[in-house]
Amino acid sequence: MKRKTKLWVGSGIFCLLALLISSWYSVTFNGSRLVVPMDFDTYAFQPRDPPMIFSVSIACIYLLGLFFTLFLKGLRSRQSVARSNTTRSLNPRLGFLGLLGFLGFAGFWTYSVNGTIFPFAFFLFFGFFGFYYEGKMSGTFMDERFRENAVQASLKASNITFTILFIALVLLCQGRLMGNPEYTLIGFVITLSLALALRIFLSEYLLYRYDHEELPAEGEE
Repeated sequence: MKRKTKLWVGSGIFCLLALLISSWYSVTFNGSRLVVPMDFDTYAFQPRDPPMIFSVSIACIYLLGLFFTLFLKGLRSRQSVARSNTTRSLNPRLGFLGLLGFLGFAGFWTYSVNGTIFPFAFFLFFGFFGFYYEGKMSGTFMDERFRENAVQASLKASNITFTILFIALVLLCQGRLMGNPEYTLIGFVITLSLALALRIFLSEYLLYRYDHEELPAEGEE
């Protein structure tokens, strides 16, 4: 399992580096072809296009493979949890996947280059820091107290997320953040991504905190 995890992480780093290097190559030596928006109806292959085509292709294959792998692993984990009535087994170091959230800052660069705001959605990956706390609770027996704590943690995380989204909606519904409607859209994407990441992280963090709180001794209530 550790070997497979290292393989996926290494492949992801390779794909990211390939995209960055090929994008730099395209901007520097190929007139930003396949980096800035293009009319693909009139696209004609050029000898300097392969690096960008290759990097984008392997990145798409990697993301599809990662999605299906995580989906199948999630199904198996749910089945295992239902049978054993214990939490799924995770390595706390998976919390390092939350570092992928920093890719969201690439959105400021892509927006300045070609107006692309999709990378801001990567802020959602900050929620993966919650894997650290879920991993710390691997194999925990889900008794009645644990289930009550899980409901309480999920409810509190949802309330905090809803409050943030409500405030953001009130502020952004004016439609002209800093006098620019595009900044309003960017603000909405960033806020939504960070709010959902907070929801994912808080539900695991609060559950861990509630589950590890010491119960008051008899006579001290």
